Amino acid sequence: MSIKDILVFLDDSAGHEDRVNAAFDISKAHGAHLTGASLASMKPIHAKSDNEEVLMRISDKQAHKIAGEFAENAETEGINVESLVINGGASKSALKMAQYARNADLVILGQPDPSRDNFSRLEGFSQEVILRSGRPILFMPYIGTRRTGFKKAMIAWDGTPAASRAVHDSIPLLARTQEVFILIVESKKQKEQKKNLLEDRLIRHLSHHEINAKLLRVNPGSNNVPTTILNKISEYDIDLLIIGGYGTPTLKQKVFGSVSAILLKSMIVPVLMSH
Repeated sequence: MSIKDILVFLDDSAGHEDRVNAAFDISKAHGAHLTGASLASMKPIHAKSDNEEVLMRISDKQAHKIAGEFAENAETEGINVESLVINGGASKSALKMAQYARNADLVILGQPDPSRDNFSRLEGFSQEVILRSGRPILFMPYIGTRRTGFKKAMIAWDGTPAASRAVHDSIPLLARTQEVFILIVESKKQKEQKKNLLEDRLIRHLSHHEINAKLLRVNPGSNNVPTTILNKISEYDIDLLIIGGYGTPTLKQKVFGSVSAILLKSMIVPVLMSH
C-alpha cells in the first residue's frame, strides 16, 4: 500500500507552514503527486476593509498568491505538484473541495482556530470535506507540531467500523513509523457493552503489513476517554493519532460531538481520521 495522490488545504493561518511541510514530507517519502487548494472567498487574516466587493477582490488575490507560492516551493523540492484556487461561497467551496478529495489517497486539513474570525466557516468546511469525500483526513494542529515526519503513532481502538477504516487508511503512514501503539481505554460504557475488540487479530493483521504494534490497555479512572488519550499521547511522546470518525447517521446532525470530536478540538498532535 502506498500514497500516490495528496490534497492539502492552503490558507494564511499560523498552521499553514506545518501543514505544507507535512504534505511535502509525505509526498517525497511516497513519491506522491501533491495538489494544493486555496479558497478564493476566504477572508485574509489581515484584511481591514468591511466592503464586501473589496474583500472579494482581496481574498481572490490572496488565494492565488498562496497557491502560486506553494507550487513554486513544491517544485523547488522536486515534487510533482498542482495548485488550485476554488471559487464560490462557504457551501459551494466545501463541496468542491470534497469532490477533489475523492480522487486523493490522503487529504491534509488544518484544525480550525477558535480565535479566528472565520472559525465557524472552517469548522463547517472540515465537516463537509470529511462527510462528503469518503477519504482519510489528516488534521494538523493550529498550535503547530514538533515533528512533521511521524516517528511514533497511536491508534485509539474501539473496534468500530470507523476505527477499522482509519487504521487501514493509515497503514502507509504507520509502515514508516518507528513505533505503533494500540490504545484501548476501558471505559465504563465499553465494560457495560462487553465489547470484544479482537485486538489480538488487529495486532496480527498489522504484522502482516510489517507493522509491529504494542497494546496499551488503560483504565481511565476518574478521567474521560479523550483526556485519557491525550495523557497517553504525552506520556509516550506520540506524534500521530489515528482515530475513527464520528458515527453520525445523517448529514444533518451535528458532527463534532463525540470522543473524536473532542480530540479534534483539543488536539496536541496531528490526527488522522476516517469517516
